[in-house]
Amino acid sequence: MAPRTALNPPTRTSRSLLRIGALCAALSTALVLPATTAQAADTPPNPTTKPGYTLDFAEEFDGTSLNTSKWLDSYLPHWTSTPANAKARYTIADGILTQRLDQDTPAWNAKYDGTVKISSIQSYEKDWWHRFNYDMPNDHHEPDFNGYSTKYGYFEIRAKNSDVGGGGHQALWMVGTDDTSSASANSEIDMIETFFSQPNNWRIGAYGWSDPNFLSNWWSSDTTVPSGSPTTEYHIYGMDWTPTQLNFYYDNQLYRTINDAPNSPMGMILGLYTDAGSGVHNDTWPKTWNVDYLRVFKNNAGYSEGYQRIKNHQTGQYLNIENKTGNVQYGNVPAAYWSSQWTKETTSDGYTRYRNRWTGEYMNTTTADAIVHYGSLPATDTTSQWTEETVSGNYKRLKNRSTGTYAHTEDLTGNFQHGAAPSTWWTSQWTFEPGQ
Repeated sequence: MAPRTALNPPTRTSRSLLRIGALCAALSTALVLPATTAQAADTPPNPTTKPGYTLDFAEEFDGTSLNTSKWLDSYLPHWTSTPANAKARYTIADGILTQRLDQDTPAWNAKYDGTVKISSIQSYEKDWWHRFNYDMPNDHHEPDFNGYSTKYGYFEIRAKNSDVGGGGHQALWMVGTDDTSSASANSEIDMIETFFSQPNNWRIGAYGWSDPNFLSNWWSSDTTVPSGSPTTEYHIYGMDWTPTQLNFYYDNQLYRTINDAPNSPMGMILGLYTDAGSGVHNDTWPKTWNVDYLRVFKNNAGYSEGYQRIKNHQTGQYLNIENKTGNVQYGNVPAAYWSSQWTKETTSDGYTRYRNRWTGEYMNTTTADAIVHYGSLPATDTTSQWTEETVSGNYKRLKNRSTGTYAHTEDLTGNFQHGAAPSTWWTSQWTFEPGQ
């Protein structure tokens, strides 16, 4: 649920994990690594067209140099007194970006971040951006840069992971851009944060960093991928970011879901990291990973209004699950409480489901009683499917598909009820308001 008190800051280890991302110096004398040819088990590249979507950002890594209108070849340079150490090391050849850490790669910010080595590029830069260590000052001003930042979309990357073992990780991650103050209370999504020590896993993470509209605790998943070898083959990693969910896809198949999402623009960071929260490096050098492309698509249908509160016409009170009784209730809970925030999801045959932000569970009915409950039900369960009928201007009546009954508060029990309520009853009429 949304925090009611101030958040406790993450531990030093957690902070280290999230600093992930910065490429080290592309010099004319840099080691040139050959592009890796496709293997029989590689997942083929997806087309640049996606049904129902429009391509909004495309980085195919053509040519031999980084597109500096899209990318800054440094990692958070405003934090370090040695910005040259934050420069990326990489090569681009045959349509592949190869990011690299060498044995002589220096610590990007030795004064405040120990021996952490980073080779990373980013699509956004601003002073104070991503303040992961509150003891670290903004060392100096860097020019603002916005090669690409966006809110919502389908992110897709085709990559082959590092196969060096030891401590370290590769990552594609996003950081919010709304809060430009020294607090930098911007959410983070780690679309990929896979450790070298777990070569067959896909590690995903997310955290709100004091953003009141996203996760108040760390969320992470670190499990074995369902097929293939991520370090010897190219695979496709996707993330569909909507106003209320993050859905992650491995080779175009749904892999993980987070039932929450940031609601502010984010910039992207892409890189390799050692000696941070993913462990101390071994002596295998260079450490590399290969990226074929990075694309962002926008849904042609647009994006919904996000979470909403459902208000009764008669009582002026809001549906919620604050007391966790198993019954949907109504009352005067604060607007910031996630227990009173709902999102609409549309089934394949056009019915609406109402999912609670706090628990991710759905409103549903049963013929056993006249109370509306909530629970974890599949989209095909008709007890969790509803239609909205407009009455008296902007008011809606909610009709359950399974029982054919209407939601109401007629008996004033505090529980959300359903039954044969006439359309003229204000107790069966509802409005929707944006959640906080």
